[in-house]
Amino acid sequence: MESLNRLLQAAKEYPLEITLASGDKHSIPHSDYIHRHPNGRHFVLYPEKGEYYSITIDPYHVVQVARVGRKHRPVPV
Repeated sequence: MESLNRLLQAAKEYPLEITLASGDKHSIPHSDYIHRHPNGRHFVLYPEKGEYYSITIDPYHVVQVARVGRKHRPVPV
C-alpha cells in the first residue's frame, strides 16, 4: 500500500492508468484527481468523465500502474 502511495506521489508523467484485480481500468489524468482517503487505507479517485463522482479504491486491489499515451512497460505494484 505504501509503495502505491509513493509511486503516485513521485509520478512525474501523467496520465496514468491503474488496473484493478477485477479487470477494471481507471485513468488518472493528473495527481489532483486522486487523493488518500481520511481513513488512511484507501484512495479516492475523481474521474475526469463518466457517471461516477468519485471511486474509492483499496490499494491491495491494484495490480498494475501504467503510463498512458506512450510505449512503455507496465509498472507492477
